[in-house]
Amino acid sequence: MNDVANHAKHLLNQSGQPKRRAVPRVSPLLHQAEHEMIETGSGKIAVWHLLGARYADPPVLLVHGWEDDTSLWTPLIALLAERGRSVVAFDLPGHGHSEGDRCSLELAAEAILTLDRRFGPFAGAATHSFGGPAITRAMLDGLKLARVVLIAPPVAQARQFERAWRRYDVPEDLISAALALGHDEGRFFDLAAAAPHMQAEALFIHSADDAQCPANEGERAAKAWPGARFWGVDGFGHRALVQDDDIVATVAAWLDSSSAFTSR
Repeated sequence: MNDVANHAKHLLNQSGQPKRRAVPRVSPLLHQAEHEMIETGSGKIAVWHLLGARYADPPVLLVHGWEDDTSLWTPLIALLAERGRSVVAFDLPGHGHSEGDRCSLELAAEAILTLDRRFGPFAGAATHSFGGPAITRAMLDGLKLARVVLIAPPVAQARQFERAWRRYDVPEDLISAALALGHDEGRFFDLAAAAPHMQAEALFIHSADDAQCPANEGERAAKAWPGARFWGVDGFGHRALVQDDDIVATVAAWLDSSSAFTSR
């Protein structure tokens, strides 16, 4: 294997190593929740189970994105709690308070399936960014959900890696070699290609000014997902979507009622 090929393999392997925050965060309401460290194939993951007033109803699962944690979900957890919904939130492998130093889609999906066996069946799930492909991978592997919200999901993993490598000024010949190797080894997941196999009722939410995960890719995945709805907004970038009061209120209501969604 020549130097370029060696560096390309190293680049691909590095892509599964998230950077942790110096001080892992937890959504404030989760301090009132039951906390467990649950064993998975990649080590223990940190999990919080907030029991709602409607404790007999199945809980909602929240899946954060790359290099993030449960603090992302603070507004949504509050609204779901107001509606009496129980919530399960966790740190992905290699993130936050969870163990490990890697997080592939396969490891993330395995963690989700482990939580389903422990707390499921889930009423539905809300995901942000990398959480979207992770939940889709888990559904391909057997997770059953009636409803799922995918907020700003990356769709074509190869394009996501390519954009990220260019942001970090990786040489073009190395990017080309890493992409070719990744395709040859089947490392790249495409949410739109998986979408036709999905049965959950899905709501995609994407902001037109999202530079990390372009909205047109989210719309492409929504069109491929049977019965999915696409809600396009603007001015929220990539992460602020999950902090906006109106969007969060719609997500909470939509997860809790089959008639709650209204586009704007």
